Amino acid sequence: MDAYLKRRCQQQDISGELVVTATTGDTTLVTVKNSSYTLYIQSIVAYITTDAAASWSFESATGAEIAVVTTSPGDNTRWAFDFGPEGKSVTSGQNFVLNVSATGVAGHIEWSGYQKLNSGVAPSST
Repeated sequence: MDAYLKRRCQQQDISGELVVTATTGDTTLVTVKNSSYTLYIQSIVAYITTDAAASWSFESATGAEIAVVTTSPGDNTRWAFDFGPEGKSVTSGQNFVLNVSATGVAGHIEWSGYQKLNSGVAPSST
């Protein structure tokens, strides 16, 4: 088992994908379980099918930036971000969101990651 998958198997896997249309606005990609947890993003791949004068920012709900697909990314381009097996943490207790600067860009997003209970916090019964 590779190190990326091992982390997702040991913790709660939050991997997913989203088809983004030219009219898609800001979107929550992953909702954190509660404030005692932190999301870790291991990788993001964005496939742009329709270009426009807009950008996509992957960030925490409070605006802490994780990765950016720049303005006017180009038709039929691939943007890959790899943060290693441990991943890049989203602000503790915050959701992982797609922030769209303006509508117009379309494509497909895939991400892998996991959710982990913060150290020193006792698990809840819920």
